[in-house]
Amino acid sequence: MLKKILLGTAILVTTSFATYNFFPVPQAHSGEVQIVSDFTIQDKGKNLDLAAKGRFIPVQNLEIWLKLPFRPMNHWDGNDTKATGMLNMITGLRYQVAPVATVFLDLEFPTGKEAINPDGLKFYFGGQYSADFGAASLGTELGLAIRTEGKDKVKDPLELTLGAELDPSISQTIFPYVGLNLNIMLGDPKFDGHKNGDTSGDVGIFPYMGATFQITPMFTIDFNVTLGFGKDYLAYNFLNTHTPIIFELAFAANF
Repeated sequence: MLKKILLGTAILVTTSFATYNFFPVPQAHSGEVQIVSDFTIQDKGKNLDLAAKGRFIPVQNLEIWLKLPFRPMNHWDGNDTKATGMLNMITGLRYQVAPVATVFLDLEFPTGKEAINPDGLKFYFGGQYSADFGAASLGTELGLAIRTEGKDKVKDPLELTLGAELDPSISQTIFPYVGLNLNIMLGDPKFDGHKNGDTSGDVGIFPYMGATFQITPMFTIDFNVTLGFGKDYLAYNFLNTHTPIIFELAFAANF
């Protein structure tokens, strides 16, 4: 059970909010690099994840991004579980098809340590709609996740994600935001080709809030907090119905 809980936490942190953001692709030949730290608390478990993350816009309307996460610390009930190591690499593309619409495809590769990562290939694809109202910007996302069966013969159900984020414009140096992601499981899991649980319709609810602080035109710091709800959803993904709390701190350099 402990391994499943730790694995579930890894899945949450690395893949819950896969796309880079919900808003239009920046101008061509620009980009961003980030150092990100995520500290997660759930029940008796605590873990710290670090990641190098970045995006680049080689031509107008096309964004390419990459995330390389690593877990240096994982504790359960105050004890070191030794469940540390590389997490799965995630990369993706976004393309701006209209001023307010974007399509995307993200891929998670089973490159991380087997004990703390799922070993199937994950596809996450969909579309985004955004709007700028002057006083605030709204970004939304509709995506579908498909994970292939790995060596463990586990086949997770499809997962539909509905996301929205509101960024009010109140300052030239502090940019607050609030958002919500709904993860809806479609179908039931399988093991070796046979049904292995009842998850169809289970919903995970993940509200978050945070702010980006501009230090200089090139450098920013971002801090946000995410909560997780939905007992049935959490029971399958973590074998743990306690609410996870994720604190994220990111340092970014823009060019």
